[in-house]
Amino acid sequence: MFKHYLLGAGALLAMACAQADDYSSTYTQCMDKASSTLAMGACIQAETKLQDDRLNRVYKQLMAKLDAQQQKDLREVQRTWMKYRDGNCAFHGKLSNGSIYRIEGAMCEMDMSKDRAAELERILSPGQ
Repeated sequence: MFKHYLLGAGALLAMACAQADDYSSTYTQCMDKASSTLAMGACIQAETKLQDDRLNRVYKQLMAKLDAQQQKDLREVQRTWMKYRDGNCAFHGKLSNGSIYRIEGAMCEMDMSKDRAAELERILSPGQ
Protein backbone atom coordinates (compact mmCIF):
# COMPACT_ATOMS: atom_id res chain seq x y z
CA MET A 1 0.00 0.00 0.00
CA PHE A 2 2.79 2.44 0.87
CA LYS A 3 4.50 1.62 -2.43
CA HIS A 4 1.27 2.47 -4.28
CA TYR A 5 1.09 5.77 -2.36
CA LEU A 6 4.68 6.65 -3.30
CA LEU A 7 4.06 5.83 -6.96
CA GLY A 8 0.99 8.06 -6.97
CA ALA A 9 2.81 10.91 -5.26
CA GLY A 10 5.67 10.56 -7.72
CA ALA A 11 3.28 10.65 -10.65
CA LEU A 12 1.61 13.80 -9.35
CA LEU A 13 4.96 15.48 -8.78
CA ALA A 14 6.09 14.56 -12.28
CA MET A 15 2.81 15.87 -13.71
CA ALA A 16 3.18 19.13 -11.79
CA CYS A 17 6.77 19.57 -12.94
CA ALA A 18 5.87 18.81 -16.55
CA GLN A 19 3.35 21.66 -16.47
CA ALA A 20 5.67 23.99 -14.58
CA ASP A 21 6.45 26.14 -17.64
CA ASP A 22 2.90 27.48 -17.55
CA TYR A 23 3.15 28.59 -13.93
CA SER A 24 5.13 31.08 -11.88
CA SER A 25 8.76 30.39 -11.07
CA THR A 26 7.82 30.49 -7.39
CA TYR A 27 5.49 27.54 -7.94
CA THR A 28 8.13 25.60 -9.83
CA GLN A 29 10.68 26.17 -7.08
CA CYS A 30 8.17 25.29 -4.39
CA MET A 31 7.23 22.01 -6.09
CA ASP A 32 10.90 21.15 -6.61
CA LYS A 33 11.39 21.38 -2.84
CA ALA A 34 8.10 19.73 -1.82
CA SER A 35 8.74 16.42 -0.09
CA SER A 36 5.20 15.58 1.00
CA THR A 37 1.65 15.93 -0.17
CA LEU A 38 1.17 18.58 2.52
CA ALA A 39 4.04 20.64 1.07
CA MET A 40 2.72 20.10 -2.46
CA GLY A 41 -0.69 21.28 -1.30
CA ALA A 42 0.80 24.50 0.05
CA CYS A 43 2.56 25.14 -3.28
CA ILE A 44 -0.64 24.49 -5.20
CA GLN A 45 -2.67 26.72 -2.88
CA ALA A 46 -0.26 29.64 -3.34
CA GLU A 47 -0.21 29.23 -7.14
CA THR A 48 -4.00 28.94 -7.26
CA LYS A 49 -4.27 32.28 -5.48
CA LEU A 50 -1.86 33.82 -7.97
CA GLN A 51 -3.82 32.39 -10.92
CA ASP A 52 -7.15 33.49 -9.39
CA ASP A 53 -5.76 37.02 -8.97
CA ARG A 54 -4.63 36.94 -12.61
CA LEU A 55 -8.07 35.72 -13.69
CA ASN A 56 -9.85 38.44 -11.70
CA ARG A 57 -7.53 41.14 -13.07
CA VAL A 58 -8.01 40.16 -16.72
CA TYR A 59 -11.76 39.69 -16.21
CA LYS A 60 -12.05 43.27 -14.93
CA GLN A 61 -9.90 44.59 -17.79
CA LEU A 62 -12.05 42.78 -20.32
CA MET A 63 -15.30 43.96 -18.73
CA ALA A 64 -14.07 47.56 -19.05
CA LYS A 65 -13.68 47.13 -22.82
CA LEU A 66 -17.09 45.57 -23.48
CA ASP A 67 -20.45 47.18 -24.14
CA ALA A 68 -23.36 46.57 -21.76
CA GLN A 69 -24.73 43.48 -23.52
CA GLN A 70 -21.29 41.91 -23.86
CA GLN A 71 -20.65 42.56 -20.15
CA LYS A 72 -23.90 40.83 -19.28
CA ASP A 73 -22.99 37.88 -21.51
CA LEU A 74 -19.47 37.57 -20.07
CA ARG A 75 -20.79 37.78 -16.50
CA GLU A 76 -23.25 34.95 -17.21
CA VAL A 77 -20.64 32.79 -18.94
CA GLN A 78 -18.13 33.39 -16.15
CA ARG A 79 -20.62 32.36 -13.48
CA THR A 80 -21.41 29.20 -15.45
CA TRP A 81 -17.70 28.48 -15.90
CA MET A 82 -17.02 28.95 -12.17
CA LYS A 83 -19.83 26.57 -11.27
CA TYR A 84 -18.42 24.00 -13.70
CA ARG A 85 -14.85 24.44 -12.43
CA ASP A 86 -15.88 24.07 -8.81
CA GLY A 87 -18.02 20.99 -9.47
CA ASN A 88 -15.52 19.34 -11.77
CA CYS A 89 -12.61 19.83 -9.39
CA ALA A 90 -14.66 18.74 -6.38
CA PHE A 91 -15.40 15.53 -8.25
CA HIS A 92 -11.68 14.95 -8.85
CA GLY A 93 -10.95 15.63 -5.21
CA LYS A 94 -13.56 13.18 -3.95
CA LEU A 95 -12.71 10.12 -6.02
CA SER A 96 -11.11 8.65 -2.92
CA ASN A 97 -10.36 9.62 0.65
CA GLY A 98 -6.63 9.67 -0.05
CA SER A 99 -4.49 12.79 -0.02
CA ILE A 100 -3.46 12.16 -3.63
CA TYR A 101 -7.01 12.85 -4.78
CA ARG A 102 -7.21 16.03 -2.70
CA ILE A 103 -4.00 17.18 -4.41
CA GLU A 104 -5.48 16.26 -7.79
CA GLY A 105 -8.62 18.27 -7.00
CA ALA A 106 -6.53 21.28 -5.98
CA MET A 107 -4.42 20.97 -9.14
CA CYS A 108 -7.62 20.84 -11.18
CA GLU A 109 -8.74 24.19 -9.78
CA MET A 110 -5.29 25.70 -10.31
CA ASP A 111 -5.09 24.42 -13.90
CA MET A 112 -8.58 25.49 -14.86
CA SER A 113 -8.08 28.99 -13.40
CA LYS A 114 -4.79 29.37 -15.28
CA ASP A 115 -6.39 28.20 -18.52
CA ARG A 116 -9.39 30.51 -18.12
CA ALA A 117 -7.14 33.49 -17.40
CA ALA A 118 -5.15 32.73 -20.57
CA GLU A 119 -8.39 32.42 -22.55
CA LEU A 120 -9.64 35.80 -21.37
CA GLU A 121 -6.21 37.32 -22.06
CA ARG A 122 -6.47 36.10 -25.67
CA ILE A 123 -9.90 37.75 -25.96
CA LEU A 124 -8.60 40.96 -24.38
CA SER A 125 -5.55 41.11 -26.68
CA PRO A 126 -6.24 39.03 -29.77
CA GLY A 127 -3.24 38.02 -31.86
CA GLN A 128 -0.70 38.35 -29.05
